[in-house]
Amino acid sequence: MSIILLSVYLIIYFNNEKTVTKEEDTKSELFSYMIETSAGSGDYEMATDNKWPGEGYVFNESLSRCENGSKLTWNDETKSVTLKANISDKCYLYFDKEPPDVTLATNNTDNTFNPTTPATLNCVGSNSIYNHKYQRIEVASIANKYTTCNLTYQIPSSKNYLNNYITSLAGQTQGDGQVVNEKGYRYEGKAPNNYIWFNNELWRIIGVFDDSSHGQSGQNLVKIIRKDAIGGLAWDSGNVNDWSASSLKALLNENYYNATDGTTSGNCYGNLGVSNNCDYTIIGINSAYRPMVKNVTWYLGGYSSTSATAEAFYGYERGTRVPSGNPASTTGYIGLMYPSDYGYSVLASSCARTTNLGSYGNSTCAGQSWLYGQGTEITITPCSSSNIGMFTVYQYGGLDLDSVYNGVSAWPVLYLDSNVYVVDGSGTMTDPYIIGM
Repeated sequence: MSIILLSVYLIIYFNNEKTVTKEEDTKSELFSYMIETSAGSGDYEMATDNKWPGEGYVFNESLSRCENGSKLTWNDETKSVTLKANISDKCYLYFDKEPPDVTLATNNTDNTFNPTTPATLNCVGSNSIYNHKYQRIEVASIANKYTTCNLTYQIPSSKNYLNNYITSLAGQTQGDGQVVNEKGYRYEGKAPNNYIWFNNELWRIIGVFDDSSHGQSGQNLVKIIRKDAIGGLAWDSGNVNDWSASSLKALLNENYYNATDGTTSGNCYGNLGVSNNCDYTIIGINSAYRPMVKNVTWYLGGYSSTSATAEAFYGYERGTRVPSGNPASTTGYIGLMYPSDYGYSVLASSCARTTNLGSYGNSTCAGQSWLYGQGTEITITPCSSSNIGMFTVYQYGGLDLDSVYNGVSAWPVLYLDSNVYVVDGSGTMTDPYIIGM
């Protein structure tokens, strides 16, 4: 009698359905759980705790099976499996490790390439691009939930060098402005297309200059200025207008160039020599862009007043009129703009070249200059008749003299290596030139 009752019990039990969900403690003789060791490997190992795997795994219906042919059905909506059996059975549930939505392979396995190197992106079953501006992949509309991408860095065999490209634009309209050959190939006008993506931020191109401006023999270098100031800083904390020994030159070339915190460096001073916050660990020159910056000669000739034209200032800047004991030049990676850069930043058709820079404070001169409109801007040029003065573009638009002890907005300026080339972009603010080297 006991044997007959046992047989009936087994038949009734295995003709019923059993549904297993992840909420259940599934410690059972019926099920064993096989977990993939790594995504796509096809290698499985038995779960030691015999519990339903957590997030990050998907049920493999094709591999999951029962030894005696019972049927397993997966419900993806409820994340449960149903067993239909009419005999005693042992079942194996296989779970694959879920891959990431995007799997990326790249040839950037050594130091040959850096974030400024051009790259192409190919992804399976999706829409994708490589965004050179932000050095990132952008993938959309993945057809089958997952995609595999290959990112290939490749230095072009033929390069469109930035200096040659800008020179070729001479005489052409660029937005609301032009590239004009005046003591260098300069962007002039109210709003020219001279935006460039450098150091993961917007800068603007002043122009292309030969060795009479930077001392690099036989080279034409592109000079750029940061779009935004890095703070109100004293030209020199000791109130002496020798740029070669100034606190600001040291701050720009030691801390800003190397992306370090210069707050306690002895070079960080605001208005009237008051200590300032000069943490450049984030906004300083990124290591990927640092090789693009040339160590050049900065000419330190000055003049005694603002009653001089752009052309006259260009000559004075490279001359020998300096405060007593000051050098006429120095070297460094980072500097400031010259008064002549401001003077030539407006088209001659708007502001006659016979206009003194001290008289630029009107709608036809300052009002038509792309370098005007961001507040007071300091220059690198000292007053030759005083040992405490330097030239500043004031908010009203005219060039004036100020004390190097005063804290004034500083816009870093630098020269790019002649090997820098154009990767992409049209020079507008929303589509700046993307560069590589």
